[in-house]
Amino acid sequence: MTKLHRELSGFLLLSTIALTPVAAHAADLYRSSPPPPSYAPPAAYVDSYSWAGFYAGINGGYGWSDGGNSIGYNDGDQSSRAQPQGGFGGGQIGYNFQSGSFVYGVETDFQGGDLSNRVTGLTANGNDFSSRESVDWFGTVRGRLGYAFGRTLIYGTGGFAYGDVRQHAFVTGASGSEYLRNNDTQTGYTVGGGVEYKIAPAWSLKGEYQYIDLGSEKLSGTDTAGAAVTSSGLDTSFSTVKIGLNYRFGGGAEPLK
Repeated sequence: MTKLHRELSGFLLLSTIALTPVAAHAADLYRSSPPPPSYAPPAAYVDSYSWAGFYAGINGGYGWSDGGNSIGYNDGDQSSRAQPQGGFGGGQIGYNFQSGSFVYGVETDFQGGDLSNRVTGLTANGNDFSSRESVDWFGTVRGRLGYAFGRTLIYGTGGFAYGDVRQHAFVTGASGSEYLRNNDTQTGYTVGGGVEYKIAPAWSLKGEYQYIDLGSEKLSGTDTAGAAVTSSGLDTSFSTVKIGLNYRFGGGAEPLK
C-alpha cells in the first residue's frame, strides 16, 4: 500500500469517528418530544351541610315563671306567691335523621341554675306571709322536627320535662302561724322551637325557646296547734330562652362529586 493510500484511509477513518456524535445529535433534533407527565388535580372539597348524625353541646339562658299568682289556704285565707326567675346553664345531646330538607330526631338536655324568688306581704285576712319558690335543676327529653335550607335549620320541639321544685309558705297571725311546703321532683311536658345555624361543617349555634309545665302540687304542713294545713294546687310552669353551641361528630368536609 502506497504512502498516499495509507494517509487517505487514515483521514477517512478519523473523519467518520469525529462526525458520528454530530450525526446522532442531529437525529435527536428531529425526534418527537416525549409527552408531558399526566397530572390529576386533587378532588375539590366543599362543606357538607347535612344535619344527620349524632351531636352534643352546651347551652345557657334565662327562665321566668308563668305560674299562677296566688296561694289559697284551707282556712279560707289567700296570699300572693313567688314567681321564680333566673339564669341557668347545661348541655344537650341528640341525634338527627334527614330526608331531603326535612330533619327529625331526638334530643335530651339537662340544666342547673337558680330560678328562684321570694315575696312577703299581707294575706287577704291581714296576716303576715312569706312565700319562696325555686327550680334548682330541670331537664327534657324531646322530639325535634325541622326544615333545613343550607346552613340554617328551623325546628319545632316537644316532649317530656322534669325538674326539682321547692315551694314554701309561712303565714303568721294573731291566732298562730302556719308553715307549708312542697319539695319534690315533678314531671310534665315541654313545647317550643328554635333556629340553628352552621358556622362550620361540624359546628352550629342555636337559639331556642321552651315552655315547660311541671304540673300542679299542693303545699302541706301544720300550724302552731299541730293541725294539718294545706293550700290550693300550685302550677309550676315557666318559659326559657337559651343559646347553645353544638358539635356534630363526622360533620367535616366531603369531596365534590
